[in-house]
Amino acid sequence: MKGRQKGKRKGGNKERVFGCDLREHLNATGQEIPLVLRACSSFVEEHGVVDGIYRLSGVSSNTQRLRNEFDSESCPDLNRDVYLQDIHCVSSLCKAYFRELPNPLLTYQLYDKFADAVAIQLEEERLVKIKDVLRELPNPHYRTLEFLMRHLIRMASFSHETNMHSRNLAIVWAPNLLRSKDIESGFNGTAAFMEVRIQSIVVEFILMHVEQLFNDASGDYHDQRPKSLPSPTFLPNQEDPYFRALPFNMPSALSPGDGPPQMRPYHAIIEVTDTK
Repeated sequence: MKGRQKGKRKGGNKERVFGCDLREHLNATGQEIPLVLRACSSFVEEHGVVDGIYRLSGVSSNTQRLRNEFDSESCPDLNRDVYLQDIHCVSSLCKAYFRELPNPLLTYQLYDKFADAVAIQLEEERLVKIKDVLRELPNPHYRTLEFLMRHLIRMASFSHETNMHSRNLAIVWAPNLLRSKDIESGFNGTAAFMEVRIQSIVVEFILMHVEQLFNDASGDYHDQRPKSLPSPTFLPNQEDPYFRALPFNMPSALSPGDGPPQMRPYHAIIEVTDTK
């Protein structure tokens, strides 16, 4: 697999994999996208056409074992029996990688812009705006997002076997990809609930428009992350026309997800029954 192992050091130490800035990690390893994503997505596409993929959690000890192996070697053997018998531990680890990024894949800096974009009523205008915001992502985030979204679309094509349609996949992935720094800093129940809805709508929209959003062969997007975090400009009101016209209704019951202890309660897996 392509990539330089620049992170190797004497004594078996290497650059950390989890909890590291995405750009710094890719620069250190010489990868175009994270090896964790490449390896886990390949495994899931080959072995993970099973009920509840990415919704159900694997055995925590197996997930931790796999995490340690990624931290201690370039790429562990995912075809070992322990992982083939617990496929969900691989998908759980893939989500955990993104959940632990210090700056989410869609970045804190762009949260308000994504929220404003999905508030646009006309789909064509919303598509243009979302594409503009995506072009503000740093290159490593943009490349990784496109790879992940194309993987999830492929998995959605097996929804008749997995019960994981595009909407379901968007809902379980959304809290791992888009978060608000301001809401995290000043926890508020109403704002937190709105964040869950915005996260899901943004990720579902991107997932449902992959070809339109990632068809720019020129690669003309910025590689400079904003120097400071903007103040929130979108604190939605549940009575706004936008939220009355949401493409789906979020269920009221949230069930615990597979996040680390420090995760806030509303970063949860949301059980959805898709009738499509």
